[in-house]
Amino acid sequence: MAVVSEKDYSSLQDIREEAGHQHLNKLEALSGLANGSNTNYYVKRTYVVDSNYDDVLNVDTSSGDVVVYVNDNAVEVSAIDANTGKISLKDAPANGATVLGTYYHSSINDTKVAKYRKEAISYVQRKINGIIDFGAWTDVDVPPIVQTVVRIYAAGLILIRDQGLNADTENTSKDGYKRLSTAKSLLQEYIDEESGGNASTARVRTSARSDGNIFPRNRDLSTFNESVNSTEHFMRGD
Repeated sequence: MAVVSEKDYSSLQDIREEAGHQHLNKLEALSGLANGSNTNYYVKRTYVVDSNYDDVLNVDTSSGDVVVYVNDNAVEVSAIDANTGKISLKDAPANGATVLGTYYHSSINDTKVAKYRKEAISYVQRKINGIIDFGAWTDVDVPPIVQTVVRIYAAGLILIRDQGLNADTENTSKDGYKRLSTAKSLLQEYIDEESGGNASTARVRTSARSDGNIFPRNRDLSTFNESVNSTEHFMRGD
């Protein structure tokens, strides 16, 4: 088991899918000249993104994040440029070969999605700090409900920024504010379950200590004097 990472809270792909920003292009004709020497081809849509929830663009033959077929046979990919869409093949296709690719793309790059994920994780940790010891979690300890909260909250942030602060998205799949509300509600349910319903996420601040009495106590009750009469004794006494 390893120390918990941001990916353990939610993968970038999970967040994109929640926000509707993960799209599949299947068997697309890649641009580039198949002449027996060219190994670089380009997809039509960027950014190229992860498709197996590990936050990494993997290169392989049939199990990589971009699968390239030359004359209907899967071939080895040696490199992927997520920003430009350049796909480099290990071997150059023969002259006149058909080169097709299957991949996922998004209009939001990994850097931005990771930023929203970080904001979501920060929100969760602030709310459960002092209630749940999240600092002791390992990579297998992050509760599924926390993963769900991070995914939905980050997706909500994406939709709000994507649609604009004043966009009329209420009751639609693009309603980012509804996502935030859902995430907050789920998180509070989790906190209540873990604390038996007795936890409060509000932090208490005090500036003075009080023993609960309105009046100062008379600690010398052996005798009464001009400043302490019997009536005051009733109010001040232990």
